[in-house]
Amino acid sequence: MPNQEQGGMGSFTGTGNLYKRMIEEIQDYAIILLDTNGIIRNWNKGAEKIKRYTESDIIGKHFSIFYLPGDLDNNLPQKLINEAYETGRAVHEGWRKRKDNSIFWGSVTITALHDEDNTVIGYCKVTRDLTDNKTTEDKLRMSEERYHQMVAEVQDYAIILLSVNGTIENWNAGAQNIKGYTVNEIIGKNFEIFYPEEDRRGGLPKRLLNTAREVGKATQEGWRIRKDGSKFWGSVVITALHNKSGEIIGFSKVTRDLTQKKMADDKLEMYTAELEMQNRELEQFAYVASHDLQEPLRKIQTFSELIKKNFDDKEFINRYFDKLDASAKRMSALVKSLLNYSRLTKENENAYDEQVDLNSIIDEVKQDFELLIEETSATIICDTLPTVTGSRLQFGQLFSNLIGNSLKFSKNTPLIKITSTVVSRDQVLDVSKSLTADKYYLIKVEDNGIGFEEQYKTTIFSLFKRLHGKQEYAGTGIGLSLCNKIVENHHGFITASSQLGKGATFSVYLPM
Repeated sequence: MPNQEQGGMGSFTGTGNLYKRMIEEIQDYAIILLDTNGIIRNWNKGAEKIKRYTESDIIGKHFSIFYLPGDLDNNLPQKLINEAYETGRAVHEGWRKRKDNSIFWGSVTITALHDEDNTVIGYCKVTRDLTDNKTTEDKLRMSEERYHQMVAEVQDYAIILLSVNGTIENWNAGAQNIKGYTVNEIIGKNFEIFYPEEDRRGGLPKRLLNTAREVGKATQEGWRIRKDGSKFWGSVVITALHNKSGEIIGFSKVTRDLTQKKMADDKLEMYTAELEMQNRELEQFAYVASHDLQEPLRKIQTFSELIKKNFDDKEFINRYFDKLDASAKRMSALVKSLLNYSRLTKENENAYDEQVDLNSIIDEVKQDFELLIEETSATIICDTLPTVTGSRLQFGQLFSNLIGNSLKFSKNTPLIKITSTVVSRDQVLDVSKSLTADKYYLIKVEDNGIGFEEQYKTTIFSLFKRLHGKQEYAGTGIGLSLCNKIVENHHGFITASSQLGKGATFSVYLPM
């Protein structure tokens, strides 16, 4: 402990003038000579500049005059003196007080001074004003703290820090809000955990990191997985982070939940597609009104005029009455088909909630065509079909038209095969934008009929599009349009493939 009784500085009275002048002239450091009790015995220009006391103001006062009340309450000055006495030196940084009560950040070193017998005879206290450094450091620290707090508390974006191999190292509130994991649950796991199984199998997460490594940034939109297994549509930006040497030290991953926007965009796309389809239907209806419906009307008018002119010729009248009747029946069939088609767009949504066993639908269709099947000696081979959700009435119409076409468009003994498999969306050829489910039932109706040229595989689903003459094969040209509409109503897709003279295959995709 310091000798509290020792107060003199006799050992310093012979200090050389050159050494004394060197100490006194230094201005960037306050160099103060203290006796063993902490009383100020010498004062240089640097001390006057930093602490703003003149030598006459301060000599003889205790050095604790520079300390703030909190430090005095903790007895900090005496603790520093004790530490210097015991260990030879005490170092400290903190706020100090000037003569005008303004404060500065002082870096202080107190060194014990010894005589030839190694007895402590006083202390040298060197103080440097580091207020500018302290202010800069505080601003930088506050800026960093605010930045980290800003990132941590952002709610609308998942901001994640990844290691070079994709391990999650940091996690903000937005990430927890969007993805559902707490910090403790997710830190240390690989970010692949957010990707659906098919994306992981396809190596998408690794490809994104590699892209970020190569070009600095990778962007992607797609379905992601939350903790509870639900999906959201994420817009992702992965940015490579580099050290001063340009080496990659990790990645930042920013994800935004755009599920609502995705749903709105999909709905808009669906509405646009529906509008385009309705416009096509209007064009087809206009064609019907100007051509198909006009044709039997013209015949009726012509035959009526001929009957009037030949009213007395009974044989002539009977022959043309038969033609009138045929034209009227054709017009009736056209109007009925149009009515059936229009009803498909007006059916109540609740009608699509039925659980429909397609096996029973096929049995009913067979019964309906029982006579035609017997007449043509047709064979129908059918797999076990699934039960699907939808309209029983419409599924009846769908398979009635498909099987009816196979029976009708045949010059040989009809052979119809109906098969059922399950496929994923990426297995669907000529995939339609309307297909949004992950899995589909693929039901194929295959026949050995007359077929058609492959160039017509799309147009055959248009209203009143006939590939064969009315005299050769009966029909209104609406059947396949009805099939297409029914499948679309059930969020599915129908395609056709064929070779002329070698039969046709109709593929119906229905969501599981």
